[in-house]
Amino acid sequence: MRHRAAKRISLRGCLLLVSGFATMLVGCTFIPRGTAALRREAVHAGRPFSKSPERRRLPRLSAVPTPEELVRRALRNSPDVEAAYWQWRAAIEAVSERGTEATAPALGATVGLKNGAASTGGTMLQLANMGSAPIEWPSKPLVAARAALQRAYAAGWNYRRTQFAVRRQALDAWYKLVADSTMLRLLRRDKALVRELDEFARAAIEAGMAVPSAALRIENELTGLNARIAAVSAQLPADRAALNRIVGRAAERPLRVPGELPRISVPRGTRTRMLTLAVRRNPQLAALRRDIRAGRLEVERAEMNDIPDFSLSAAASLDGIAQNLGGAIMVPFVRYRAINAAIRQNRDWLRETEAHLRSRRLSIDARLVTDLAMAQSDARQISLYEHTVLPRLERLDEFGRVDVEQGRAGIGEPVRIERARIQVREILLDLRLDESERLVDLDTLTAARLTSGE
Repeated sequence: MRHRAAKRISLRGCLLLVSGFATMLVGCTFIPRGTAALRREAVHAGRPFSKSPERRRLPRLSAVPTPEELVRRALRNSPDVEAAYWQWRAAIEAVSERGTEATAPALGATVGLKNGAASTGGTMLQLANMGSAPIEWPSKPLVAARAALQRAYAAGWNYRRTQFAVRRQALDAWYKLVADSTMLRLLRRDKALVRELDEFARAAIEAGMAVPSAALRIENELTGLNARIAAVSAQLPADRAALNRIVGRAAERPLRVPGELPRISVPRGTRTRMLTLAVRRNPQLAALRRDIRAGRLEVERAEMNDIPDFSLSAAASLDGIAQNLGGAIMVPFVRYRAINAAIRQNRDWLRETEAHLRSRRLSIDARLVTDLAMAQSDARQISLYEHTVLPRLERLDEFGRVDVEQGRAGIGEPVRIERARIQVREILLDLRLDESERLVDLDTLTAARLTSGE
């Protein structure tokens, strides 16, 4: 009797041990190192999005907003930035999901009936893993979680890339609005000068000192100026609406701008130095590098499909007399074609990502060359016009006025010189706009600071 009791106790202990082991293994989640720190970083970065858009306190804009103010507001209120942030958070949550066994404990019972009545000895309780999914070896969810962590890092870099993209959109829209506003003032000033020339021409025609065709030529110039003024005037509301959309304001809300474009210093670094910065800090390149690490881990996980998974079960009657232990091991070798195909597929995806990384790096290199060359060319032309052409026109204006006083030039000569100065300012405006856009693109490629507070 004692031997039977000891044997029954031994079987019962073995049953409890196997059941407990299976339950612990099934409910285990593997969290790779670095997940908690990444989650804290994401929570800190997402403070601006913790409240609904209607309840957020956005940075106030001054009467004439600076580019820095507009960028800060855009980064806090841009739907594109917020969408990229929540994608990042979702990618972090995928780490725990991928690191958890796909199966779950399942508790079952069977009731034995004898002559229509249930008996304690005939009632069995059963604990097993969910039949639709076997228990994986711990190395499998661990590698899957590590791959998901790399994808989460990549999502964080994509969030950063979206921030820089919105920053560039805000600055480009602001530069365009300032440039069009300045251009409109220059065109209106030019129109006033053309009207003066028209009056001089008509007076000269009446005095018989000029032919009527001179007035027609001036009228043609006036018509062309009116067309340009109408085009720029129509563009201003669109510029303002574009900028308001980026910073999260009503499209038609007024927005004052300064009288001229501010100058941005051209970086003195060489292309090699700029490329080094871009390779180290560009968010898209960093995201692709993380995707490559994830791809290598996913290849490793696909190769683990050769490792057989298993199932465990334990059952006992209510009276403790009947006890059953069960188990099964999967035979993955019959699926060797699918397993090998999955390995090859993940390797192909990895090579695709590596090709994207090389392509993106070459593209950044080409854009750096173009932006640096064009920005430096714009700077040289701006310097030429500002320090040579405009001073020369100022001296020419002085000489022209003297010539008019002495009767050696027509009365409209100073007006024509002033028009030439306005045309030079229009050229300068176009050059400064192109220079500003090139430099903003360089900041985006090399991942310079988003704001001065960083």
